[in-house]
Amino acid sequence: MPKQSVSAATPELQLLEPTWTPAKIGLGPTVRDAGFLLLVALSVAWCWQPLTTVIGRSLKSAEYEHYSHIILLPFISAYLLYLNRAAILRQVHPGLRAGIFPAAVGAATIWLAGTTVITGEPEYGVSLAMLGLVTLWAGSFVLCYGLRALRSAAFPFLLLLFMVPFPPAVLTAIIVFLQKASADASALLFALIGMPVFREGFFFALPGLTIHVAEECSGIRSSLALLISGLVMAYLFLRSTWTRAALVGVIIPLAIAKNAVRIVVLSWLAVHVDPSFITGSAVHRNGGIPVFLASLTILSGLAWLLRRGEVWKSR
Repeated sequence: MPKQSVSAATPELQLLEPTWTPAKIGLGPTVRDAGFLLLVALSVAWCWQPLTTVIGRSLKSAEYEHYSHIILLPFISAYLLYLNRAAILRQVHPGLRAGIFPAAVGAATIWLAGTTVITGEPEYGVSLAMLGLVTLWAGSFVLCYGLRALRSAAFPFLLLLFMVPFPPAVLTAIIVFLQKASADASALLFALIGMPVFREGFFFALPGLTIHVAEECSGIRSSLALLISGLVMAYLFLRSTWTRAALVGVIIPLAIAKNAVRIVVLSWLAVHVDPSFITGSAVHRNGGIPVFLASLTILSGLAWLLRRGEVWKSR
């Protein structure tokens, strides 16, 4: 019996072609995510002093009312990124050229905030440093995930801009606006309920007492909370541009009406029940909480109605 050679008896083995080539290899999800987290950690370490200042003030909300929301924003933005992760990951294409510019601008802004080149005022420096930090985070995101992914993640990053404390001049302008608008709305409510009143600027002479709509009555903390809550509602629950614009457009008038209702209710109680309601009672100190919750309920109801309208229109 003739012997067959091994090469003749054994079928020739075919080597599998590789499904990738070295030129096509990109950052894998683990490496990409780790790279982004590393860049965020380095930026936090670099911006540690102004960041801890902002966090410390946010925890002292009684003294720094316009800082109270800041400590929650990174967690809210991170959660929104997680919810939208599928749409973001579909657009991943790391962009060195697109990301290096905002990252460099953010880094330069943080550096300038620590000098006196732009301003020597510490409060302006803190605002500038936080603006640079948010810009650096956005640039780092583009470096790791790409510009198209940032478009899908635009809202969570825009929300982070509320981490930037208002510069003193801007803060004063906002407080004065809310103070004046709240006083005007209060005057209207006093007229509607038939309360005898004489107004002179921010002072209201009522039967038996005079009240002053002070800067503390502007309600900037609750107004910011209502604004951020409304923006998140519009992003999560509404789809069309006009419904989102309608919900956002209601927020500021609702915040002013909320302030006016609190002022008028406390004033009515002070006139008809006990003057202590307006001079430092527990109701005066904590009365803003139920009024804020009521305004948040109204805003949520409006968001629900607008969403129902979108569903009905799509049928």
